[in-house]
Amino acid sequence: MTMKTSMTRRTSVAAAALTIAVIGLAGCSASGSAGGGGDAAKGTVTLWQRDGGVDLTDQVKAYEKAHPDVTVKISTIQADQYLTKLANSARAGSVPDLVSYDIVNTPLLATQGLLADITDKAGKLPDKGDLAPAGVAIGRLDGKQYALPVALTGSQMFWNKSLFEKAGLDPTKPPTSLAEVKAAAEKIQGLGGGVTGFSTLGGVGQAWTGFPGAWAKGGSVLTAAGKSQKAEFTSKNLVGMVDWYQDMWKSGLMQKTDEPNQDPGNVGQENALNGKVGIVFTGANTLTAKKADFGSAVGIPGVDGGSGSFLGGDEIGMTAGAKNSDGAWSLMKWLVSSKKAARIDLSQGWIAPDLTVAKSLATDEWSKDIVDTLAIGKLPKSIAYNAVINDPNGPWAQQSQKVIFQGADASTALASAEKQANALIGQAYSQVGK
Repeated sequence: MTMKTSMTRRTSVAAAALTIAVIGLAGCSASGSAGGGGDAAKGTVTLWQRDGGVDLTDQVKAYEKAHPDVTVKISTIQADQYLTKLANSARAGSVPDLVSYDIVNTPLLATQGLLADITDKAGKLPDKGDLAPAGVAIGRLDGKQYALPVALTGSQMFWNKSLFEKAGLDPTKPPTSLAEVKAAAEKIQGLGGGVTGFSTLGGVGQAWTGFPGAWAKGGSVLTAAGKSQKAEFTSKNLVGMVDWYQDMWKSGLMQKTDEPNQDPGNVGQENALNGKVGIVFTGANTLTAKKADFGSAVGIPGVDGGSGSFLGGDEIGMTAGAKNSDGAWSLMKWLVSSKKAARIDLSQGWIAPDLTVAKSLATDEWSKDIVDTLAIGKLPKSIAYNAVINDPNGPWAQQSQKVIFQGADASTALASAEKQANALIGQAYSQVGK
């Protein structure tokens, strides 16, 4: 996989950057409807993509070959500068035609009026019912569609089949709850020889691999997006999930490299690839190079069973100020729905948003599990997501890490995080007046 970072290792946009983006776009025109139908596509289409997200260069080359009247100019924007540059371009009236960006930023861009209303066009897509549900849902605001998923990934559980057998575990029967994960990890770590029972991505308070365990049976992290939105950090399942991680850390069942900022050389991933970790919560890209050595699950087990996944990847939208709306929609539709684009996505380690097409391209159980994982994938929907959850200095990351790695009381710490989060959410929505 060519992704440079996982969801949790992305460069996050801090609270200050969120404020810049909100203020920067607040004066822009309201979201307009996307003109044209894409049938008369010609001319030049400008596309921005984020560094570290899907690289659409090969997809665009294939599109241009099939659409010789269209030329696409791609600009790759540094991830931690993306929102600010977009805000500046909107103020200057020089936005690109299309933007491909971190999926979690969709509510912010749609609320700010930067994305065009594509409701009618999206509704006519022949595969609209096959697109990853959460990727479509996050692109919807006030009943209108502003963006669609373009290339996706999801968090899952993987296990080393050889270590399972050596520990007396059945590699065909993986753990089905977090309690079972711990039990299996203890047996695997008992093998010695530098083997660790469990590993995850510790950054940003386990959002990428932790939230799925909390919402596996329908739990949530935030209430519905909007001015009345609230954080639900003190829910039983979320507290239980963080408590579980604290227990795993205290018990020594997690790699030392799982602690935030303690793995600059990516040693933790190398340990897993080299057969030194029993169970891993991560994205498929981390282990694909040696997928024959690992079993794969659909999502991540929950506190009380079930399974959940954090849907990651990139969303794509047409800007309200697009100069070539026909060409933009033609390209956008092709990237989202064509089988050719889906094949290229897969070659790069991404999964196409059309899950029926993606499943048809799956050649083994590993690939099929990834597609099924995207079908159950969720993600928090809020214009304050970065400030509340993704910012390493924000309330979720700071307080959850105090619990997991420093032994703080989960209920107390998450209550504090919830209070801080609600203040940030209120501030963000008050700035946009929605």
